Amino acid sequence: MENYIGYAVAGLLAISAVLLGTLIPGGPIEKRDFSHISPLKLGVFNVFLTALGIGSFPLVYFSIEGFEVAFIAAALCGISYFLVYALDLGKNFPISPDKMPRALFWVEVVGLLLSIPLLLLSLIYMFMSKGSSNVTCVQSSAMIMILIVMIALGVGIVIFATKSAMRQSPNKANSAGEKNRAAD
Repeated sequence: MENYIGYAVAGLLAISAVLLGTLIPGGPIEKRDFSHISPLKLGVFNVFLTALGIGSFPLVYFSIEGFEVAFIAAALCGISYFLVYALDLGKNFPISPDKMPRALFWVEVVGLLLSIPLLLLSLIYMFMSKGSSNVTCVQSSAMIMILIVMIALGVGIVIFATKSAMRQSPNKANSAGEKNRAAD
């Protein structure tokens, strides 16, 4: 039974990470303007989101392998995914003057719904395993290289996402340009 839960948690983590990845500012779905939020706040938030998304991928492997610590981390990811989507859907943070696109709304609703079984199945696995699961630490040069690549990728994503979120939306830039031309 634990194996099936491990595969389910791994699948939910992978889907959640991919869904979150589609929401990178400047990407295919997230086009809202966050230029009114301080770059520091936005940068910290993007670091958190990037760590959550990228960090979910190694957890997929470790969940399949039955590492107990992976299920603790997966439960924390489930809580984090839930809070990220609930805060945005509830218009708490980040707040944008732009209307939420329909695609963004639905991705966030699906992500919110997936976070619940991710959390519950992770907790169920931990209670069922009672310390009997694999807790061996994985160390190899390949794992270290993967970690370095993930960190470099994460830094690139944070820089891109923060710069993209700080740009004004095209409509605002056009209206500002028109106001400047009218003033001349």
